[in-house]
Amino acid sequence: MIPSYAIRISPLSCSSFTILRAFHASTSLQRGRTSFFNKHKKVTDPKKQDPEYFEKQAAKLPLDNHYLDALILLWNDKIGSERELMMKATDKLIQHDGNYGLPDVDRTQPRLEFEDIDALRDAPESVKKIFSIDFGERKDLTAAWKRELVESVNKHKFDENSLQYKIAWSTSLIRNWTMLAEEIQSKNPKKPVWLTHRIFLMLGYRRRMLRYLREQDTDEFQRVLDVLNIAYHVPKQPEHVKTRKAWSENALKKRVEAEKERQLEDLHEKLKAGRDEKVAKMDIRVAVLNKELKEIEQRLENIAIIEGTKVANVVGKYQPKLVEELSENLIHSLLFYHKKS
Repeated sequence: MIPSYAIRISPLSCSSFTILRAFHASTSLQRGRTSFFNKHKKVTDPKKQDPEYFEKQAAKLPLDNHYLDALILLWNDKIGSERELMMKATDKLIQHDGNYGLPDVDRTQPRLEFEDIDALRDAPESVKKIFSIDFGERKDLTAAWKRELVESVNKHKFDENSLQYKIAWSTSLIRNWTMLAEEIQSKNPKKPVWLTHRIFLMLGYRRRMLRYLREQDTDEFQRVLDVLNIAYHVPKQPEHVKTRKAWSENALKKRVEAEKERQLEDLHEKLKAGRDEKVAKMDIRVAVLNKELKEIEQRLENIAIIEGTKVANVVGKYQPKLVEELSENLIHSLLFYHKKS
């Protein structure tokens, strides 16, 4: 019997045997030769939340033979930290205290849908415990966090449309979802993309609301930032293409300019040191040279008088021969000047 992976080829005209040729109908599934390299890193240093952190670090690098290698390492760190900083830097969640910027809620209090029930006020502690936030679902705790943040910045208790309300509402969602994403990732190393994508969209929404509030009322904008502990940085136009070469060239250019300014400042300080004494010495030297110049001019004048090329003690002032010069100019104008017709 012919195997299923073989095909019978018709025998050749000059032979009396059958040729069997193997035929592979599917490709083999093999693992890649190299493991996947994830350029994104976990950020633990809160100093990196400063948008100018890596530029400042590049300015501190020593200008030695390893300067370019150090720039490459700094660039890799910058690129690897971008995603983590984009998701957490505005809420200052890098190396936080564990609360993720959410308010402390008394979990023994009744859940929001039961807080207006009068019967719970005089109910036994066991009954209150059943209807408390601690015995509820996660959404009950989320609702309590949301209300605390909203009430801290909104205009009045019925406010649901102001920019302050929207900013506080989105902030509570961002921080709650960030906590949930880290809890999920602690159990499963795979990042919950379905949740991080929502965080990314909510960050863009809150940034837009903050921009609107900043354009309308700067004092209220600053108050909201202080109360909610949000870091807002005005985005800058990129100075170069986002590549390692362009970033390194830009960092090197800034470093060279800073080094020039530093050396000029040092030279200026050296010039200022003892400037009055130096100027006084220079004035004395100039006076001596002027005196020598006058003596030399006087000697040259005496020599010219002795040689007869100059008259001594001339009274009055020499005047040119104005009459002869004017007559000559007039004759030339009559001979060579022609009026335009």
